[in-house]
Amino acid sequence: MGEILEVAKKILEEHCLCDNCLGRQFASLGYGLSNAERGKTIKSFLAFEAHNQALNENKDGISLLENLAVNGMFKLAEDILKRLGYKPKTSQKKCELCEGKLQKLESFVGEMLKKVEGYEFNSFLVGAKIPEKIIEAEDSLRANYKVKWGETIKSEFTREIGKIISRVTKKHVDYKKPDIVFTINPFTEEIGFQVNPLFIGGRYKKLVAGIPQARWVCGRCGGVGCEHCGWTGKKYPESVQEIIEKPILELTLGEKTEFHASGREDIDAKVLGNGRPFIIEVKNPKKRNIDLKLIEEEINRSGKVEVLNLYFADKQAVRKIKSMETAKKVYRVIVEVEDGGITDEDLKKIEEKFTDVTVKQQTPTRVLHRRADKTRIKHVYRVKTKKLSQKSFELEVECQGGLYVKELVDGDQGRTKPNISEVIQKGLRCVELTVLEVQA
Repeated sequence: MGEILEVAKKILEEHCLCDNCLGRQFASLGYGLSNAERGKTIKSFLAFEAHNQALNENKDGISLLENLAVNGMFKLAEDILKRLGYKPKTSQKKCELCEGKLQKLESFVGEMLKKVEGYEFNSFLVGAKIPEKIIEAEDSLRANYKVKWGETIKSEFTREIGKIISRVTKKHVDYKKPDIVFTINPFTEEIGFQVNPLFIGGRYKKLVAGIPQARWVCGRCGGVGCEHCGWTGKKYPESVQEIIEKPILELTLGEKTEFHASGREDIDAKVLGNGRPFIIEVKNPKKRNIDLKLIEEEINRSGKVEVLNLYFADKQAVRKIKSMETAKKVYRVIVEVEDGGITDEDLKKIEEKFTDVTVKQQTPTRVLHRRADKTRIKHVYRVKTKKLSQKSFELEVECQGGLYVKELVDGDQGRTKPNISEVIQKGLRCVELTVLEVQA
């Protein structure tokens, strides 16, 4: 008898194992077979050998058939014993490793799919929690019988459940970015699931000033609602995030969103040009197969925010968006002169002094209440100027992302150096700020 059959025979002399759990001890042998098929095949060969021994009046054959019938729970061995005139012992045992749970996979899948009724998903993953005592029992068995071909019981549960879900739903397993993750403890029969977020990316333009990029919770009540915020829980009634999320939440039936963007603009600034890259993360979406063109059209009807080229993204794209915060940006600034007027000489001086220059900025006083007070080093690549009137001019500033442009203009009482006000020795005030370009 070969090494594999000999090991299996010894295991079944002392341990009660179902086809799956016996077959799993030899999982790396025989491509294309399930563990249940391996186990049944091994038991069949042992039954053939035992039958042959019994026919040759070798009592070892009867003993092996009895082990197969009782510990192997193998009907073929039971039937052979009956044909040979023996009354086989009735087995009331259950598999000592899986406790019969590997024979309930179809039932488990039925319960798992009930849990996600109403949720759309295109991909999934299965996770299993196995009690430590089961893992230790299998490790001990393998050590005792020097089994070197096995796989873990956890792997078998997750793979076989995944195969059934895939067959029933026609969805595919995705190990990296599944839409839904099923979890199961087969031994307690606890079943759970996690719906992974839906990511939608694009670029947005903010066509009007006066709205923040993201939802801004009221600082006094923390979002609960108070007299100060008109019981809305928000400092501002709407935001770019809320305008974009409204049709998305309606179509996906999601719970809420998180907004990720390549930097942010001031509330009183516009975003035009090619728009600012963003990704909106929809939490717990029930619908995923949505028409992004319809969403674009709905958002763009707001007249306040316009989105371009929406696409389905992923978590990796969020990391990329965040890494772009310091990418090159172009701003248009309308500046008002507080002391005297602006001259051509002033404009020439600005262009000369702020071409390829490094700027040191302490956190602006206007945001000190919510930002750490530290010095940032940013680069200005070029500045173009245009006179609008005796008291105003336009700047086009090409700079590193994260530069506080208003403070570049007025100096913020010396917290930004160099600054334009200091260079031309005149008091300046930024009256309009527009983002023209955000490089991807």
